[in-house]
Amino acid sequence: MTRTKLVLSGLACATAVLLGASGTALAFAEPRPEPDAELTSAATAKKIRADAGIVLLNSHVSGRNHPASTARANIADTAAGGRATTSPWSDVGVKKVTLTERMLTGMLKMRAAGYKFRVTTIVGGDHSTNSRHYAGLAFDVAQINGRAVSSSHPSYRTFMNKCRAFGATEVLGPGNAGHSGHVHCAWPR
Repeated sequence: MTRTKLVLSGLACATAVLLGASGTALAFAEPRPEPDAELTSAATAKKIRADAGIVLLNSHVSGRNHPASTARANIADTAAGGRATTSPWSDVGVKKVTLTERMLTGMLKMRAAGYKFRVTTIVGGDHSTNSRHYAGLAFDVAQINGRAVSSSHPSYRTFMNKCRAFGATEVLGPGNAGHSGHVHCAWPR
């Protein structure tokens, strides 16, 4: 007897087999829930937190203090199955944001591509009103391979191109207004 996997109305289904009254096999689909996005994000955040090549800043580059909204706190909260916190001085005030799996996976792919980098901001800090940071879709990097990002950094352009290759659709860095000292990688809404 052949067993098949069905997808009905977006639900993954497992095929179950029962014997009918006449002894013939009857198959029906039994719904099985898809993996929870927050559980997947938590597992990815744990990998990021454990990777020594991804340094997560535990302060804000502005010098303002709100420990719950640092890059390190954002990843720690997500790794614990929670949501990341924005900063009180941000355009959205303090709110909880789910870090998207796309962005988190992009961060891991950048590391797998051989880059060591320092993440300064995820959802914390102050950004433009409609920033993808506030949607859990962006991160900023101020150091690549141990060197500060600037227009003279030998790898910042290839880093930006890799972000694009891994799905980022908004990639800014030196040469873009407000991004002379960091690279901004953001995934689509």
